[in-house]
Amino acid sequence: MNQKNFDIRVVFFFAILLLAGIIAFIVQFFNHVDCEDAKFYIFADQSQSEESIEFYDKTPNAKSWIWDFGDGSEKDVRKHTFHIYKNPGKYYVTLTINGGCTHTKEIVIKDKYAADKIGTPKIIVPRTITVGQPAYFKCISEDARTWEWAFGENKGIDETSSNPVYNFITPGEKTITLVINGDFSRVAKKVIYVHPRVIKKTNPLDVSSYEFEKKAEAFALPRGPVKKDPLEEMLQYVPVAPKTKTVKDSTAVNKKAPKMSEDQFEILFKKVAEGSKVKDDFADFMCDDLDIPVVKNDKDLITFAQLCASVKGKKIKIESIRLNKDKQTNCIKGLNISYKVKKFMRWSKD
Repeated sequence: MNQKNFDIRVVFFFAILLLAGIIAFIVQFFNHVDCEDAKFYIFADQSQSEESIEFYDKTPNAKSWIWDFGDGSEKDVRKHTFHIYKNPGKYYVTLTINGGCTHTKEIVIKDKYAADKIGTPKIIVPRTITVGQPAYFKCISEDARTWEWAFGENKGIDETSSNPVYNFITPGEKTITLVINGDFSRVAKKVIYVHPRVIKKTNPLDVSSYEFEKKAEAFALPRGPVKKDPLEEMLQYVPVAPKTKTVKDSTAVNKKAPKMSEDQFEILFKKVAEGSKVKDDFADFMCDDLDIPVVKNDKDLITFAQLCASVKGKKIKIESIRLNKDKQTNCIKGLNISYKVKKFMRWSKD
């Protein structure tokens, strides 16, 4: 009986060892990385300095990565990453997978500002270009003798100097083209974006010194019985001339609006957002036309009534306002406004 129990325990012991061995083999098989078959890639448009170069690993069963870009910069531990080389030259990129497999690739970085003598020239443009402000352009080419610049706003050639200065009239995406030495087989092109001009506030009003309207209680009549106005009794005995037919003037009198500065408009418009004013409170200043055009944040074209509805109940911060008035009637015929709305504890364009 004891011999039989001993044999069963031995069988169970070896079965557990076999099962553990099978599990260890499966884990090792599926986590195994073939060091001879590492698959990591380097993607670059020009492989030049100051260009963002993409690094990506697709090695099966890879769990950890250490990228050494060979330029003394900080190492990266992501599977998919980007790196910028500041200087041209030859670099050796080393990738360590799962702490054991190490692979190295060579990458040659060209000088961003060096032009190929037999290739197309390089166009150097500023990063930020604004409408109405001078933009400075530069051509990099060792064999250039003549230059033909087109800045994407007019048909034909705009400049013929090597380093031209140009003022853009309209905002938007522009395609810059350059032809050197009259050789149209080597046309350099570059797409840029011209930003609209920012409207700046002039002579901002001190809001703390502005006097708001008095409360309705200040205009209440005194308590007591109603007294008859003595003037009313006197006018009963004043003779009144008979009414005569009058001919209306055929020329209509233009309605003039009261004066309203841009700073006063800003204060009253904030009251619309707070809910204490409505669009109808601006009727006298707009000569009863509440659908005047409004350019909002330099991109949207809406009516004034729609603008009031969009800011109602919101906390706004106005950056600039420009009123377009009729010189004869002083009526507001349109306005440009730039403002931000507070959302989730931060200010952003509406």
